[in-house]
Amino acid sequence: MKKKKSINNKQSKDYVKICPNCGSINVSSESYNIGIRDVCKDCRHGSIQESLFINDLIYFPEILESDIEEFRKEIIKKKENKKD
Repeated sequence: MKKKKSINNKQSKDYVKICPNCGSINVSSESYNIGIRDVCKDCRHGSIQESLFINDLIYFPEILESDIEEFRKEIIKKKENKKD
């Protein structure tokens, strides 16, 4: 029996939603009257801040599982640069 190919002939890749504040993948989506937001269960960072204007939205990116450690290293670098 032959393996079936995906529609676009690419292997499917595993993406995960990740917190842009701490790098945790322990993220959930919460529903409110105004919509849905992502929340990190580890640091409680949320995708909707004080107001509902577009500029105040913070998106939780979806990245490949294999890129998690690199993403976390970038977060540490950015936080260190803010301290200086």
